[in-house]
Amino acid sequence: QVLGINDFHGNLLPPSGSGGRIQTGPDREKDAVEAGGVEYLATHLARLAATSPNTVIVAAGDLVGASPLISALFHDEPAIEALSLAGLDAAAVGNHEFDEGWAELLRLQRGGCHPKDGCRTAVPFAGADFQYLGANVIVEATGETLFPPTLVRRFGGVRVGFIGLTLEGTPSVTVASGVKGLRFGDE
Repeated sequence: QVLGINDFHGNLLPPSGSGGRIQTGPDREKDAVEAGGVEYLATHLARLAATSPNTVIVAAGDLVGASPLISALFHDEPAIEALSLAGLDAAAVGNHEFDEGWAELLRLQRGGCHPKDGCRTAVPFAGADFQYLGANVIVEATGETLFPPTLVRRFGGVRVGFIGLTLEGTPSVTVASGVKGLRFGDE
């Protein structure tokens, strides 16, 4: 089974107000539970993944960027760590992944200390346990893709492939400095 998410945007906490509650019965106040945020997401991904040994968890992009302060203040490292712990296998890069520039996006993938703020703990950021994919994101200087274009998983004797693509128009919807030196091909 394929479990997919997108547009997480570093939302580690549930949304405030009624958007973060699910009604479970007729009484809107008494029959409601808090929902949302990464704990809720991870719980449901784990529950669903437990129903099949042939599960892959993927994302269609915008896992970080335009993030709330709780993640953005720490350069979205908490969001990457949380999604890694939630079992994410692969994610296509979205336009918001480039909000802080592609060098920063590579750091989120590979790990290491932030170039300006350094390490905020004694242990450097480990990087993502999942693989970003970008078949149509080309580094102009090398002609190579910024990230691997595909991921192939084998389930029994069956190979399942995933292709990571981002919006060709990413340069028109993100900060120009964040994508300088990259070319975005057709989806």
